[in-house]
Amino acid sequence: MANYLLEIGLEEIPARFLKDLSNQLAERMANFLNEEQLAYANIRQYATPRRLAILVEDVAAKQADRFEKAKGPSLKIAKDDQGNWSRAALGFLKGQGAEVEDIVIESVKGQEYIFVEKHIVGQMANEILAKVDQVLSAMTFPVSMRWNQIETAFIRPVHWLVSLLDEDIIPFEFLNIRAGRASRGHRFLAGDVIIDQADHYENLLEQHNVIADFNQRQAIIRQQIADIEQENQWVVPIDQGLLEEVTAIVEWPTAFAGQFDDKYLEIPAMILITAMRDHQRYFYVQDQASKDLLPYFISVRNGDSNYLDNVRQGNLKVLRARLEDALFFYQEDLKRPLHFYLEQLSQVKEHYKLGTYAEKQSRVGKILNLLDELIPNLDDQEFIVAQRASQIYKFDLMTYIVDEFSELQGHMGQVYAEHYGESQEVAQAIGSQYYPDHSGGALPESLAGALIALADKLDSLFQYFNVSLIPTGSNDPYALRRQAMGVVEIILDRQWDFDLVELFDKLAGDKAENSESLIQALKEFHQARFAQLMTKEDIDHDIIEAITAQPKLNLLEMTQTARHLQTFKNQAAQDYRQMVENISRIVNLGRDIDELKVIQKEALQSKSEFQLIEWLNMVKSTKTVVDFINLMAQASPMIATYFEENMVNHEDPVIRENRLQTMGHLSHYILSVFDPTRLISKF
Repeated sequence: MANYLLEIGLEEIPARFLKDLSNQLAERMANFLNEEQLAYANIRQYATPRRLAILVEDVAAKQADRFEKAKGPSLKIAKDDQGNWSRAALGFLKGQGAEVEDIVIESVKGQEYIFVEKHIVGQMANEILAKVDQVLSAMTFPVSMRWNQIETAFIRPVHWLVSLLDEDIIPFEFLNIRAGRASRGHRFLAGDVIIDQADHYENLLEQHNVIADFNQRQAIIRQQIADIEQENQWVVPIDQGLLEEVTAIVEWPTAFAGQFDDKYLEIPAMILITAMRDHQRYFYVQDQASKDLLPYFISVRNGDSNYLDNVRQGNLKVLRARLEDALFFYQEDLKRPLHFYLEQLSQVKEHYKLGTYAEKQSRVGKILNLLDELIPNLDDQEFIVAQRASQIYKFDLMTYIVDEFSELQGHMGQVYAEHYGESQEVAQAIGSQYYPDHSGGALPESLAGALIALADKLDSLFQYFNVSLIPTGSNDPYALRRQAMGVVEIILDRQWDFDLVELFDKLAGDKAENSESLIQALKEFHQARFAQLMTKEDIDHDIIEAITAQPKLNLLEMTQTARHLQTFKNQAAQDYRQMVENISRIVNLGRDIDELKVIQKEALQSKSEFQLIEWLNMVKSTKTVVDFINLMAQASPMIATYFEENMVNHEDPVIRENRLQTMGHLSHYILSVFDPTRLISKF
């Protein structure tokens, strides 16, 4: 068994794309080998800023030989009237490179055809791997470049290619570059590297100051930071996102500590952390006992320890300039009273098609009142906190600090609100307004914060949809999908039992144009986010579809229904099937009855009819969806008996109408929870 190395050498790849591109290269190589039926054991991935590489281990010497059966014309056509092989048969044989004695006659669907079986000799591995440019051509990129009049685009200009099967070059050409065995070491610490054998790749690069394995490089950085941490008795929180970003921008990592003037500790810690972590890619440092921020940072250079003091001073110079700005902006912000910023909110629009931020605050206050009407048993004190927060919660958008560090909006609102004398509860609610900031992210801790975050998102969604700024395809410039997912996650986290469609209807009132289509669009948009969440919980697609078919959008009730149906299906499949089939019959008969009338008891003919009416009354009185589904399941045999004993479309019009009305009433209640006709009963 041999090993195959493929390396693409490029100009620096943006850090945020590196891991995904490495995974894509490995996946496309695996697909290529599988399609070519060339066996292998494993694919190892390598990724640095300047290279993407894979090592395919234990590649078979050749494809396995195989036999293929080729189908020819029917026997009637293959032989003439004298029983000789016809021109059609002989032409088929010639095309297959076969002789008359190779013909086999087989019956297909009652008709006889001629076949020939061919022995296909497997291609050699080097012949197959010479087509590896197909793998590179198939790669896709979030952004790409073209250069030197080359039509094919790639993530960054390609400078070299390595293609080795053990020690042998597998020649191919891509983007006018011929593959060979010459790689390159670290940009500043080493020169070219001649790869003598594929499985020597990793060691040879390390000898030339490149740690090619992403995970190994990350582990080295983590250990270097831990050593500095232990030596100084510090605590260095490791942000995984920052660690991965730093790993993606270095080939030969060397971590080092730096110190800045402690006068900058006057600045709130969040500003310092943001300046170091998000803007400079530094790790911040805390005191081991108090966990207070210390005037130190840890950075990682792409190089060795030579001239490290110069590098440290350069890093400090850049950080000092940023912190000096932050200190100035922070001090200037505190010189102005709260009402100054609130007045400015009335002069700045959220979007040119929308109102000002002051108007948004007012709308959010009204949404809070609607939520108070719809959500049962909201805590009065928390609601008062949320109301106060809604009157001021956007003021930090007008501050210098947020203008400089936009990612701190909300966080600085919390800090400044406390400075201006607002209660800690109000400040915390303001700080929670953007939570969750990604799917599965941290949720507001307080009820008041959850109310503000929910109302803010609902207002944004309603306003943007109302002016037709709706996401299309992958385009979502206003992060509305993220905000809708936040709506779903907050409601479910708080177990709030209310119908979003009712809220949208109240928001629309008579002010929004095309309010019916607007409400439907908002409903479908949130249903899609709900479906994503349920899919993550391994809820079957048909169950999700059945639940989202209901007219309401009570996310708590829908989640309970989905989970209970899935559990029922998993634990009692036969009973589940019977329930689905029986209540689907009811819905198919009753869903199109527009006008529901009183059921005439005197028109009931059989015991099973009376039982069905009793069951209908029980359905009407159920309090939870779990009880509702349990009733559906328990009544399944009784429903089956009903349909055996009673013809719904009876010849007597009075009896027929009464039975259809029974189906209509039952359908009304069933469809208010889920649509059983969308459930798959055969599985």
